[in-house]
Amino acid sequence: MRRLLLCCLALAASGHAFADVGLLERLVGAFSRDSLWKHVQERCLVPATPTHTDCVVVDRQRGFVLYKDAIGASHYLVIPDQPVGGVEDPRVWSDGKTHSAWTFGWQARDIVAKSIGKPLPDPLVGLAINARASRSQDQLHIHLDCISDRARDFLTTNKIGTQWTDLSFQGKPVRAMLIPSAQPTLTVDPFDVVRQSAGGKEIADRGVFVGYIQPAGGVAGFVVVDEPVDKAAGGNGHASDFLDRGCKLGRALPSDG
Repeated sequence: MRRLLLCCLALAASGHAFADVGLLERLVGAFSRDSLWKHVQERCLVPATPTHTDCVVVDRQRGFVLYKDAIGASHYLVIPDQPVGGVEDPRVWSDGKTHSAWTFGWQARDIVAKSIGKPLPDPLVGLAINARASRSQDQLHIHLDCISDRARDFLTTNKIGTQWTDLSFQGKPVRAMLIPSAQPTLTVDPFDVVRQSAGGKEIADRGVFVGYIQPAGGVAGFVVVDEPVDKAAGGNGHASDFLDRGCKLGRALPSDG
């Protein structure tokens, strides 16, 4: 059954089958919510010299692993090398973090371009973490992949400024904020950006997405999208909906970029 579900997910990622990839991911994850962490330990962290191809980068000094996801040729995961549950873990929102998983993932973004065999402009790459209510695994993992065409439209058609703006994405309530940055260098931790806006209050379950924009004649920078879980309003915190495992936008580019 697990093999069948994984096959269905692979087909969905390529655009030939089920549209609700998130549902299938949760079905697969229901078999074991710690399987991701076990795989990372066994393949990347326990061996003195990791040799498994899924262990793309193992940086014990910074405390992260860049791990190849099983579904989607261009899909990768940024995972701490220590057990961290997810967005519900207080350590995620601490301003005393030595290193940022988001910065680690963004610096590794070229792996997405290599996976599809052609250059990718920074505005077509994104990072996302899902809420506890919408994830399949209980080890913190930030998704790295191409953004979807809907995410591109969201980022380019909405007026997003340096203050939080309430918006909607695929019918779900979100809020977005621009962190100006002329160069595509992520120097802030999106977790901290969201935490600071909470005014010291407890951080509720939520998803977070980060993408880069370079509008013609506008202000370039990183857009942080906050997607709290709000069942009454239809918000499920599934921020990886901003990404596209099939990388349609990237594959449509000419090979010379």
